[in-house]
Amino acid sequence: MSAYTKDAMCKHFWELFDQKEALIEELAPSRKKRDELRNKLRPLVAEYKAAKLDVVAIERPRMGEIDSEMAVIARALGNKVGERPGA
Repeated sequence: MSAYTKDAMCKHFWELFDQKEALIEELAPSRKKRDELRNKLRPLVAEYKAAKLDVVAIERPRMGEIDSEMAVIARALGNKVGERPGA
C-alpha cells in the first residue's frame, strides 16, 4: 500500500497546516518588533533619501565637468601630470 493515499495526504496536509500556524504564532513577537523598528526608520530613510538627492543634484553635474576637464588635460599631457604641488 502506498504511503501517498488520499487519507494520508489529507492528514499530512493538516499536520503541515498546524505547523504553519504554530510557526506564525512563534514569530509574532519578532515580527511585531521588526514592524515597530521599520516604522521608526521610515522617517529617517525618507530624510536620508532627500539628503542624498541634494548631494547628487550638486555633485553629479559639477563632478562630471571636473572629471572631463581633468581627462582632457591628462590626455594632452600623455598622462604625465607630475606630482601634486605641495605633496
